[in-house]
Amino acid sequence: MRVTSLLLTFCRLSAATLLMLVVNLNAVASTVLQMSFGEVVEGAELIFEGRVLAVEARQQPGEMIKTWVRFAVLDVVKGEFPEDEVELSFLGGRLGGRQLEVTDMAIPEVGETGFYFVETVLEAQVNPLLGWDQGRYLIEMQPDGDTVVTTADHDPVLALEVDTSAATNSQAMNILDTGVADGVVVQSFGTASFLSQPMSAGDFKSSILSVLTRP
Repeated sequence: MRVTSLLLTFCRLSAATLLMLVVNLNAVASTVLQMSFGEVVEGAELIFEGRVLAVEARQQPGEMIKTWVRFAVLDVVKGEFPEDEVELSFLGGRLGGRQLEVTDMAIPEVGETGFYFVETVLEAQVNPLLGWDQGRYLIEMQPDGDTVVTTADHDPVLALEVDTSAATNSQAMNILDTGVADGVVVQSFGTASFLSQPMSAGDFKSSILSVLTRP
């Protein structure tokens, strides 16, 4: 089994991300713009279904602390990636008695399974997932044994509106990220209904493929 390390160091900012370094360098403040779900799908170089195997903070000489997350690649939904595992780095983390914190950065946890939208496998990113949490969707087991797709905040996804008009492009209007891409309909408090069932992993994957195959 081979592991491909994506050397994603802190060199370039995502088009959807604006960052400001705090003076003491112990924290990084961040502002992320909201994207539509269609933009996330089309903008990601690699989309895969995976499971987190390991999380480890490291620091190379002359670099900031980064947290490296190793995934088992269960299925490639978009892009070319022949390896069984992939390792992505996220800026920040705790190493010994030192810590670098990036506001609003949520690092995947060991054992979680989900769909991950990677902006690029070649260029460095602060967060390798496109739109940060807008590019991370979890697959969670329900009490009845069924699996459903949720946001990174564990809100069940009910539907995906993938035909968001360019006229309402969130980036163009400078709308700040709420942690969910525009067009992702979630089941939050007070919206539960027998008519609204969370999406299965298969349905979620089919919606991604429909975006990729539309004219």
